[in-house]
Amino acid sequence: MKILRTYLLREHLGPFVVCLFGLTAVLLLGNVLKFAELVIAKGVSAVDLLRLLIYRVPDMLSFTIPMACLIAMVLAFGRLSADYEMIAVRASGVSPARLIWPMAAVGLLLSAFMFVINDRVAPASHLAFRRQLKAIGIKQPTAYLEAGTFIKDFAPYVMFVYQIRGRTLHQVRIYEPQPNGPTRTIIAERGEFERSPGGRGVQLRLYRGAMDEWDPTRPGSFYKVAFSTYAMQLQTDIDDPQRIGKKLKEFTFRELAEERARLAAQGIETLPISLELHRKVAVSFAPLVFILFGLVFGLRLHQHERLQIYLWVLAVFLVYYLGMIGMHAAAIRGWVGPGLAMWMMNLAGALGAGLALTRIARE
Repeated sequence: MKILRTYLLREHLGPFVVCLFGLTAVLLLGNVLKFAELVIAKGVSAVDLLRLLIYRVPDMLSFTIPMACLIAMVLAFGRLSADYEMIAVRASGVSPARLIWPMAAVGLLLSAFMFVINDRVAPASHLAFRRQLKAIGIKQPTAYLEAGTFIKDFAPYVMFVYQIRGRTLHQVRIYEPQPNGPTRTIIAERGEFERSPGGRGVQLRLYRGAMDEWDPTRPGSFYKVAFSTYAMQLQTDIDDPQRIGKKLKEFTFRELAEERARLAAQGIETLPISLELHRKVAVSFAPLVFILFGLVFGLRLHQHERLQIYLWVLAVFLVYYLGMIGMHAAAIRGWVGPGLAMWMMNLAGALGAGLALTRIARE
């Protein structure tokens, strides 16, 4: 039996590694395409882009490890069934139940690994990702902006840029709402960002335009002034990326527990913290749940049912993750407690897979 267990684990290792790297590579490719414009059109260095991609990997593993577990189980058992090895195992008197426990143990080990990633690695990498984005925005502000949208990052101004080419803004419109008067407007054909001499904020140099100036004879009114060059100081919320505060998903398990206790002592609602705390732990057990479903599909797999099984695999992915989103929304509305909401999909999945495996073991 030890030889059989070792053989089964080895047969699943190859598909798992291939699926894990393949799925992660697909998600990374999507991010590469998303960030490619930063390098091609906005002058961001390839090194900065590489850092962003590396910081995204731990978040992706939270999805790709469970997916790889399920797909690898189906692929491995599909090969064993195609080569009639599963028939040979049953014919030798080995019960399918004896194949379940080694794979369940692997699921527990992967879940423990996932907990470390969700608790330590993913929060740190997500925070580093946001800080890197902010650093890029400070060093190259045009990379942080998007043409064709109203930009509100430089309070009290609201900026609209029709086109961004490299480091140059074209057809710039800047609006400064006034509390007791008309909105002040600055229009320029083009503009370029520069670092401020004092190192605080950024300086926007505008070329060939016009702006509103206060009319001292008529309070609350403006008159137009044309300019060939005009420099204006813009302040950002945070000039040092290292000063960016943490979001809840960037807290460790211990930090979440401490923050919840501190806020509860002050009489402050702690539901969001409780949801995030339970989510970190519940999602860590997704590999175990998916391996159990993989065993169900794998032990039931027949050559002519392969397409049907893969449709069931897709259904498991969708139901699990959409269910987590739905239960999160239900907890926010107060329909269900945070603990039950975040663990519901794991409990339902483990119960369904467990009943199916019990039925298979009795055959």
